[in-house]
Amino acid sequence: MSTDLPTRGKLARSMTVEVERDDGRRIVGEVGAVLSTERRRPEGILVTLKSGAKGRVKRIAPEA
Repeated sequence: MSTDLPTRGKLARSMTVEVERDDGRRIVGEVGAVLSTERRRPEGILVTLKSGAKGRVKRIAPEA
């Protein structure tokens, strides 16, 4: 399990994150909803972005 993936507790709505979609593409967007109920997932916490895309969080985007 990768320890550098964000846990559920570190994610919040409207936070900008990079997610990996099922097709392997990585995209950046704002969290609309956190879908995973577990605190930690080996492949990343599942979220829906405000754009409607779903994916596993790979990193939290740095503050601008």
